[in-house]
This record gives sequence, structure tokens and C-alpha cells, in this order.
Amino acid sequence: MIMISGLCFDQDNNLWVSNQQSNKAISCRKPDGSWTSYDLGSVVNGHDLGPMIIDNNNQKWILLRGTGIAVCNAENTTAKKLTSSQGSGNLPGNFTLSIAQDLDGAIWVGTDEGVVVIYSPENVFNGGNFDAQKILIDFGGYVQYLLETETVTSIAIDGANRKWFGTDKSGAYLMSADGTKQLLHFTTDNSPLFSNSITSIAIDNDGEVFFGTSKGIISYKSDAAPEPSPTSDNKVYAYPNPVKSGYDGPIAIKGLKEDSDIKITDISGNLIFATKSLGSQAIWDGKNFSGKKAKTGVYLVFASDSNGSSTLVTKILFIN
Repeated sequence: MIMISGLCFDQDNNLWVSNQQSNKAISCRKPDGSWTSYDLGSVVNGHDLGPMIIDNNNQKWILLRGTGIAVCNAENTTAKKLTSSQGSGNLPGNFTLSIAQDLDGAIWVGTDEGVVVIYSPENVFNGGNFDAQKILIDFGGYVQYLLETETVTSIAIDGANRKWFGTDKSGAYLMSADGTKQLLHFTTDNSPLFSNSITSIAIDNDGEVFFGTSKGIISYKSDAAPEPSPTSDNKVYAYPNPVKSGYDGPIAIKGLKEDSDIKITDISGNLIFATKSLGSQAIWDGKNFSGKKAKTGVYLVFASDSNGSSTLVTKILFIN
């Protein structure tokens, strides 16, 4: 029997598998169905393997439960173990439990003593510094490390590069892209969350965040969504549309380019609302700058890219 600990696809659609109780700890299934296995030696042999991710440099990162992280180079010929020692990873705590790469290429690691970041993962094999760094945050004038008293069991990155952290006992946190500002904290006391013990977090293509807990799965409709693939034919659209009488929820404008500046006008060109997309999605509450709900009519949505050029991307019909 071979125990599978991790599955993930690389940029070429190859499926990579990490497994235990085998001399060849990772295997690759190519799109043509052929398999190749690789021996990473003593770095992983005999260890209890955890989840695996593949970074932008095609390096494989495999959690070694309780002992650190194994990193395999792009050629799958060399592996290095990251530990608690300075110069060899500088990982805190006794357990590495979760890992994710953000949109800037940094590797975020969850441990039993909070979260750390490896800002230059390419340095693992080129001789540069790859030690993990802690994030300092300010809570009402008191400075501490990010979630330093929490066991961080799961990490997910949303379309705006913000970080979702699941913990063993205190629910789920949403932090800013750099990890220095807390945006949301869900617990059983302030949300429908089934349990404060989070086992996993996943985000779908619409930005919906799914929380796996010790008592089941529940989701949260976030305001950020991943940017569509450059090869996709996704079009910009608003939902719900039309906005019917009695609806007071958010209106999502989807399929945008990341960090688009959004302006909404009435049919005469009067500016009603402005915001910025989070990933590929922008949210409008259906109200103007004065806080009054939009009247019956057609509203135009314009998006500006990083060059400042503005384009009409969609229309929204209000029926009151």
C-alpha cells in the first residue's frame, strides 16, 4: 500500500504526486499518461509527508510533518530540507502544517507558532538567503508577530492577493496582501462557522471561500475573485442583472482585469459610484455617493486599466 500525501498540477498540466513508504517520494504523470518517479534520498525518505505545492520556478515544496519542508529543484534531481536553523529555513515552532504561494511568488508557511514568509524561494538552490521571515503587526499600539500564538492549519490566497488563514482553535482570518492588517476574523460567535477548528480553506473561480471544519463545510461569498486566464474568453458581466425591486444585496461585476478602476454612471453620464476591483471582481452596493439606492434605469460600468484608458464593460438595469 502506498499512501498519497499531495497532488498538484504544474504549468504544463503535469500531475505531481507525493507519497510515503516509497523510495521514490514524488511521481509525475504527463498528459500522455506516462509516469516518472524520482528519488529525493534521505531528505524525505522515512518522513511523514504532508501536502505539496509547485511554485513559479517549478520547485516542489513538500511539508514534512513535524520536521520542516522538503524542496525539490526544477530538474527534480536535488532536494533540500528547510529546518528551524538560521541559514536553513529559520522555521518557527515544532510543526509545519500549511503552505501556499501568493501572487507575488512568496511562499507562506503555517506552523504551530503562527505564519512566516519566504520572500525569495528561488534562493533555495542558488545560494541566496531563503530564511523565513515573521510578519510584525500592530494591534492598538501593541506590536506582535502574525498569529504567533495560533496553530495555522490552512492558507489560501484570494484574487486580491489577500491571505486567508485557518487555525486549530480560533477560526479563520482574512489579512491584507502583506499580512500586516486584519480584515476579517470569523468564529462560531460572530458567524455561521460550524467550528473554530479549521482543517482546510479553498477558493473557487468566483471568489467563494470554502472552509473545511471539524464539523463540516461552509462557504463565504467574498468580494475578491481570481483574474481570468489570459487565454480565457470570459466576458465582463454583472450579477444580479437586472436588479429587481426589493433586492438589497451586493452587485458583483465579474471578469475584470486585476486592480481595475471602476466607475458607474447613469445613462446621462453622471458619476454614481467608484471603486477598485479586488482581483477580477468589483462589488457595488447599488447606492450612490449619498447612500441612496439607484433609481429605475440603466447604469453604465466603465473600467480603467493600469494605462488609464477607460472602456465601457457592461450595463446594469435597475427595476424599482
